Amino acid sequence: MSLNDNKRIAKNTIYLYARTIVVLFVSLYTSRLVLQALGEIDMGIYNVVAGIVMLMTFLQATQAQATSRFITFELGKQSGEDRQRKMFSICATIHVLIALGAVLLTETIGLWIVNHWTSIPAERMASANAIYQFAIIALVIQTIRVPLDAVVISHEKMSVYAFISILEALLYLTNAIILTHFGGDRLLLSGALITLSAFVLFFVYFIYVRFHFRQYQFKWLWDKQESLQVLSFSGWTLLGSGTDTMAQQGVSLLMNNFVGLVANTALGFAQQVNNAVKRFVASFSTAFNPQVIKLYANGDAPAMHKLVRRASKFSFVLCYVFGLPLIVNMPFVLSLWLGNVPEYTSIFCQLILICTIFDSITGVFYTAITATGRIKFFQILISISFLLDLLCAYLLLVAHFHPEIVFGSRIITRGIINMMIELFFMRQLLHFDLRLYAKEVILPILLTIAISVPIASLIAHKTSGWLCLIVTTSVSVTITGICLFYFIMDKDERASLTASIKQRLNPSEN
Repeated sequence: MSLNDNKRIAKNTIYLYARTIVVLFVSLYTSRLVLQALGEIDMGIYNVVAGIVMLMTFLQATQAQATSRFITFELGKQSGEDRQRKMFSICATIHVLIALGAVLLTETIGLWIVNHWTSIPAERMASANAIYQFAIIALVIQTIRVPLDAVVISHEKMSVYAFISILEALLYLTNAIILTHFGGDRLLLSGALITLSAFVLFFVYFIYVRFHFRQYQFKWLWDKQESLQVLSFSGWTLLGSGTDTMAQQGVSLLMNNFVGLVANTALGFAQQVNNAVKRFVASFSTAFNPQVIKLYANGDAPAMHKLVRRASKFSFVLCYVFGLPLIVNMPFVLSLWLGNVPEYTSIFCQLILICTIFDSITGVFYTAITATGRIKFFQILISISFLLDLLCAYLLLVAHFHPEIVFGSRIITRGIINMMIELFFMRQLLHFDLRLYAKEVILPILLTIAISVPIASLIAHKTSGWLCLIVTTSVSVTITGICLFYFIMDKDERASLTASIKQRLNPSEN
């Protein structure tokens, strides 16, 4: 990697971090307003209905990954504008077809699930069906927007991506404020406002891409060979994304039937807390991912391996430094955020954050593996681990285990097992040195956890409230920072950081 590449990654990371901080605080306040406006029952209904639509978004998620990979790959090969235009049009055409397919699935299978396989109160069923239709419209808009998102990220225009993300958060905050002042059916209005927001965001992306990247003008195009190549790639990704979404929403539906709407409300908030932490990690990985694919396209394996190791350990640090204080102080943080904390919410949030920390370590592996295009057996094994998560949840619920044990089983299925699968394929497909990875990444991470967790737990046991939150956060940042400098960073990274600090402290010497 060149010095310019490193500077661009650093600059993009700063943009994305600023975006994440703004979006995080706006989203947390928005969620509180929405809960107050809708109440636990309507919030649970919304999570169930929206979740069923999300069950169908595996088509969108699959093609989003394929689109990003192929557009970025063309940039990495430094192909001309004609090739870039052709690949964009192929991907955009496929997304239109996927949107039509999503409508077909949601208006048949999904609609049947809403009306016959949920415990939604009869008096709220009409509103539930109405917001379901709004959610479908929003899904279609988001699906055909995916190629535009991919263009912005592939060209590493993270300042634009950050601005639009902040705009999205502000739109949802505006929606929440409107809900709190509305005297009618707030559940129905919330669906209409989310659909309107989806329209606004689509046109913002459309206008930006149209005027800044002339080569990406949509043209209905179906090139049999290349379209099938994209579909073949996305077909196997579909297996993984589909089973992932099915397992997550399947667990939500199982909780709905075995435990009730309160569990769905708790799951909804757990996912929001999880998303808030993931945004910080995504700020880092989004800046790295295009470079990983471009290095593979250029055939620079040593540079890509080094970048993967670096992304893996720094992603862990960014997730852990926020995740540990949240896990330790979750009941208090939720009481500040929500006021009235629904049952199961605290433990669900803690468990899902543990899974997120696992994901942060190997998240970049997914990008590296998909860059190869050889993902058939990888997706098969990943899909099995996702289905195992759903199967475990079902068996534990049938056996009357407590919901926290049911939800906690995913630490093994989605955490440890997934990590083993990704490491195996990194070795098989990319000749990744696992011993070097264990030495430079895994062992320093385990040492950091072994030092910080007992100290944070002891502080949490001896203190409470704001004092506990402030002290555990300070300790987490301090210990993780020390471990980062002395154990996690390698010699070159420490030297580079030290030189950068000296340059900023003594600019006259340069």
